[in-house]
Amino acid sequence: MDDVALFDDAAFRVEPAMAEPVGKLSAGRRRTQRQSQALTARVHPLGLALGRTLRLHPDAPPADDRQAPGPRCGSCWYRQVLGYHGRSYAKCTADDGSRVSHGAGTDVRAWWPGCVDHSPGDTSLSPDAARHIPDPAEVTA
Repeated sequence: MDDVALFDDAAFRVEPAMAEPVGKLSAGRRRTQRQSQALTARVHPLGLALGRTLRLHPDAPPADDRQAPGPRCGSCWYRQVLGYHGRSYAKCTADDGSRVSHGAGTDVRAWWPGCVDHSPGDTSLSPDAARHIPDPAEVTA
């Protein structure tokens, strides 16, 4: 039997959608993936931008559980929201501000587990001003 088609099926052919190649990810998306890999390895993501290893706090919660208790960047004294050209960026001001750049690589997410330099702030100030985590002994039921 011949391989001759009974009718022209070109109008009915559908090419499968091509998945976007991994190499086509944006710089921000690739940075997010590297930061996620660092957290999985129990290393603070800010160290990637600093070019050195920045260890997590010994009591840091697991990165995959954003509700777990423990020191997080969002409750750290050093995490400050800085303004630049009319926008706000959360940066870590530890080490006399050497962790701050004008790039997205040094932006600090509030949910990240805290690093070894985590400081809950001055508890003599209001919790809002100090952004401290109250000691469980201070909290009365």
